[in-house]
Amino acid sequence: MFKFTFYKRIQLSFLVLIFIPLIAVSIISFVLIRDTMVEKLQLSNENVLNVMTNELSKTIDDVTFASHFIVNDKNVRNILGSFADTKRLASYQDYVHFRQIQDVFSLINSKPLNNNVHMYLVNRQNFVISSGTEDMTEINGSVDKLMERVDLNKPETLQWIGMTGGNSKGQGKSYYIARVIYDTREKRQVSVLLSAISDTYFNRLLDTIDFGKVTLFDTNGEYIAGHQGLIPQQTETKGSVRMDRTILKSNWKLTYEASEKEWSGPISRTFYTGLTGVLLLFLVFSGMSILIAKRLHSPILKLQRVVRQFGMGNLDVRLEVKGKDDIAELGQTLNTMLDQLEHLIHDIEQEQEQKRVMELEALFMQIRPHFLINTLNSIKCSLILTKDTLHSGIIDSLMSLLRAYLKVNEPATLHEECKLLAHYVDIMKIRNEIPLQLVVNLDPETEGLILPKLILQPIVENAIVHGLVDHQTPCIEIRSQLHPGGIRIEITNNGAWADEEMLKSLNRSLGRPSEEQDGSYERVGLMNVVQRLRLTFGQEASLTLANLPHEGMSVSLYLPLSHHHGFLPEGEEE
Repeated sequence: MFKFTFYKRIQLSFLVLIFIPLIAVSIISFVLIRDTMVEKLQLSNENVLNVMTNELSKTIDDVTFASHFIVNDKNVRNILGSFADTKRLASYQDYVHFRQIQDVFSLINSKPLNNNVHMYLVNRQNFVISSGTEDMTEINGSVDKLMERVDLNKPETLQWIGMTGGNSKGQGKSYYIARVIYDTREKRQVSVLLSAISDTYFNRLLDTIDFGKVTLFDTNGEYIAGHQGLIPQQTETKGSVRMDRTILKSNWKLTYEASEKEWSGPISRTFYTGLTGVLLLFLVFSGMSILIAKRLHSPILKLQRVVRQFGMGNLDVRLEVKGKDDIAELGQTLNTMLDQLEHLIHDIEQEQEQKRVMELEALFMQIRPHFLINTLNSIKCSLILTKDTLHSGIIDSLMSLLRAYLKVNEPATLHEECKLLAHYVDIMKIRNEIPLQLVVNLDPETEGLILPKLILQPIVENAIVHGLVDHQTPCIEIRSQLHPGGIRIEITNNGAWADEEMLKSLNRSLGRPSEEQDGSYERVGLMNVVQRLRLTFGQEASLTLANLPHEGMSVSLYLPLSHHHGFLPEGEEE
């Protein structure tokens, strides 16, 4: 199993928490950017296709307008009829007709005609008249082939002749559109109007697309311009995008197709290039991070060695502090703490030694109470010999209380507690010179109840001090009664009443849980009684004070039996 130190765990967590989010963010960003860019590029290309379609439709409209104007103008038809069989300009009349036809072309050109569209009129003798001043070499060399493609029996309709002309490299080609101008009286054509659209126009128009392939086909599905790899009427293949647009009035078809590689390739290459750069930077960063972290972790290793040696018992080991950074401050603090621990250990050792001496002294001091008891016992015997029963009885009571104080941490039965109270009352009668009477009326079933020793004495002492000192016939009565859930002990006296507000306040204080008792309360004896009872019988144990109807007060103790450890058999003494 590999042991990962805190340093290694920090390094591993740092690298993982940097690397994984970086790769995740890069991939998510790539996918989102790719989808967004592809969508925008497709929308852009679709808009470009729409612009191309509108541009081509406008060009066809220009050609249609020009041909329609010439066909439907009677004057033009008459001039063309007069010029129909002219082979060359042999007479002035031929020149006049020639100029009239050129004027017609000028009139047509007054409408903004596409500069890439050139119009030619060809009579029955294949004499060509141009709409402009361009070079006539190409059209004169191709007119015979073009006229062979023209169907003279389809007058007044546009005929799509196709691409022709150009040099051996395919440059300088034009797409020709023909319209036969027909003489209904002679039942034959008088001229043919040829409209030529240069391939330069098509190429410049189709090159505006950002990515993908664009091809223009004519009505018959023949290639006009663009990419030659596309086939008309082809369905869209998987992983590619294909769009078709039809040019109005000509039924030409503009086809666009882009494969997934074409529209995602540049984005993917950019992503992989960026990801490679990120990985290289990550490796460089990781190496630098390990070196720097190792350098920073070195003082912590020194701290660890010092603490380990100190824990093994080398109390003189200290850390060598260099610099003024945080680690140096920590080292200085550690040295101070080790000094304090060393002094503390030394103090504890001295304290333990003193404690052993004090324990020996305490054992020695336990001899003194026994010395007092033995001395009192000798005095008692002397008083008995002199027949002084009063004082010998008082000394006997005092000896009983001294023995109880020596064993205060040992429990006692309720019967034994009442016997100690009798000795205590005898002493208080002599001390305060009052005729105090103690009446004990215990339920026989409760006499064996185990209580903390001297638990009732503070209650009796309060009754004597606060209510019975000036009474003529003072009396204290102790009663006990067994209930299904516990035992109730009631201590009553015939002394003076207490103030009701003070009783309520005292009962509230005595009724609080032990952890909420106010240590500053002046009735320390009663508070001590409640706490000792609750430690023995549980938190349900209670002590309540009340005024009696006629005179005197009562103190009621309720001791639940569910938490009590038991009874001693009746009559058995500890």
